[in-house]
Amino acid sequence: MTTIKTALRFVTHRIARHPDSEPTVTAECLRPGCGWSVAPTSDVKRADVDCMAHTGATGHAIFARKYEDMAVVVRET
Repeated sequence: MTTIKTALRFVTHRIARHPDSEPTVTAECLRPGCGWSVAPTSDVKRADVDCMAHTGATGHAIFARKYEDMAVVVRET
């Protein structure tokens, strides 16, 4: 019979955006048949303004927004 001993260590970690990356956002209008979208950009505020301008021009007010970034998990000291 083999006995296995395990030492458990609980270490606190955190997750954050990797410092060498920028977030990317895209958005698309959900109005059936519209097809309007924001191309991938790191300028999140600009994407929001573009969505609001689309609403002003068309009355379409619902969008799917997608955010993507590169994350890193680091051990807390």
